[in-house]
Amino acid sequence: MDLEETETQASTSLSEPWPVYIVNSFNYALQPSLSHNPSALTGPYIRLLYYLFGLSGPFQISLRHPPSGGASTNASPLMCIVTVNEIYPVFFLHLHPFSASFTLESARHAADAHMRDTFRDLRHNVIYPRLPAICAFGTKLAFYEYTFESNALYPPAILEDPVILNDVAPVERWRCDLLQEAGVARVRQIVKDIKEMEQERISSN
Repeated sequence: MDLEETETQASTSLSEPWPVYIVNSFNYALQPSLSHNPSALTGPYIRLLYYLFGLSGPFQISLRHPPSGGASTNASPLMCIVTVNEIYPVFFLHLHPFSASFTLESARHAADAHMRDTFRDLRHNVIYPRLPAICAFGTKLAFYEYTFESNALYPPAILEDPVILNDVAPVERWRCDLLQEAGVARVRQIVKDIKEMEQERISSN
């Protein structure tokens, strides 16, 4: 199937702002009264992913709990995963509600560990040269990427010091905001790269 069939309104320049209906969805979900609701942003993110990946192409979007997390807990993120042929992961996003927990080192540490565990579980089914992913606290985004050939994961893990309480997942890692220009461009670039990798895969078959 040609990827042209998957192009929707997302076939715009990388600097093009999100459509108003998507921004409105996020703004509503970001109300202070919903800040501790773990599902408040699920709808807006799903809406955004369908806008970016389309409905009629090879990409399927589903919700899961991280495969290594076992039973769902309040600390566990919700995972939005994009696959090809329902099996092969091409992108995933871990979603945490943006609350006071973001300021806690332990919350960011746990989020980083969840991301790395998910990469460990998914990497055996990767069919593209790279598997990108996002860890989101509300609309604050941290970007990760696994490279198949080198088996490397970026950003590198910060090891815990055996004596000193060092920050292994610093706040600066989430410096991009989904609703700001830099965040919009970064997310659009990731999706553009994924579609190009899928086109290359199809062409090589």
